[in-house]
Amino acid sequence: MYGLDRACIFVEVETDIYFIKSKIESIFPNSISENTSRKTKTYNISQKNINTIKVEESYRGATLRKAIIRIDFSYPRAKNQDNIFPVTTELEKKETEENLLQIINQLIDEPIQLERLKYDFLEFCIQEKVGAFYKYHNIISFFYRALARKYEDINKVQYYNFNTKEEKHYTTGFIFQPYAGWKLRLYSKGHEHNRNHETKVRGAILRLEHRLSKTVIKSLVNTIYIQEITIEKLKEKISEKISRQLYEIIVEEICYSHDVLVKVLQNFKSRELSGIIRDNQEWILDEKIVDDIISNTSSKSYPQIKRYRTRVRTILLESQARASPKRNFFGNIERLENFLNNLLFIPCKVECNNQKHLTFFFTKKYHNYEPFLTIPK
Repeated sequence: MYGLDRACIFVEVETDIYFIKSKIESIFPNSISENTSRKTKTYNISQKNINTIKVEESYRGATLRKAIIRIDFSYPRAKNQDNIFPVTTELEKKETEENLLQIINQLIDEPIQLERLKYDFLEFCIQEKVGAFYKYHNIISFFYRALARKYEDINKVQYYNFNTKEEKHYTTGFIFQPYAGWKLRLYSKGHEHNRNHETKVRGAILRLEHRLSKTVIKSLVNTIYIQEITIEKLKEKISEKISRQLYEIIVEEICYSHDVLVKVLQNFKSRELSGIIRDNQEWILDEKIVDDIISNTSSKSYPQIKRYRTRVRTILLESQARASPKRNFFGNIERLENFLNNLLFIPCKVECNNQKHLTFFFTKKYHNYEPFLTIPK
């Protein structure tokens, strides 16, 4: 599922700022105002889907006055009590925007048309129902590490929670801003919702949000006018220009971790195996990768290699049972494929076995596959 969540629109109007302020205070009498500067005032509306309205004086002449109105709002909350699901249709998008236009026209002298409204920023979100959220710990951890290795971030935060019954932490996501105008947020939407609402949702929801400034929106779709931007066009351009970039850095991080494991498992002694696996858990995306490395690099006999593979599985099962934050070392190849296809819009297949090793395929026409990258023996 993908669509729009929070956004901010703006428009410049030929109306005196004091007239607009008086209208806001009349229409939203319970709003809380804050003077950001002498020429700017922000009203915290917190009513239905409207978060704030900001008014800025942009020009003051002898006879002509201009102001900019910015409305920070939620698309989903226009019809719902929450934003657990984004707006996914053009009809819902247009209805919400027409309601915002009505509010703006109540604040100004001369009514304007929808075609005048522009985006200041928007949040495009992609989400997928998953099983237990903690099982995506390794995927989330590798993604975060890939971003940190690639970008000199402006802002980054990792989120964890604590389970008092199990006495363990578990990841709930992160925020990462690679550069001004683009902020990523990957998190558990279910946890966030249940913390703030009496009505709870069941099942884990993995959500990836792209918060895009007007500059980035312009670079993606060549416009910031809300009427000219569709949900499908945003999805198409994010897939083409952003998701492929994210896909490549995730693959690079997985390759990097693979090389680390190959190095530490080179010519290991039998008594060292347990310590090596436990000391290098952060580099292990999935048990299958370690299995493949040992199977194809060890000079031991096949029966001995089989014993090593069994020991690795036992060590990882014991480690994940004790680990905090909670994690899972099994099934992550399949989870990675799900993440790439459904959260990044990358049509691909991921395999890891002793014949093909760790391989990524771009899919074509649903059923034909073309090898994209293979980590060699």
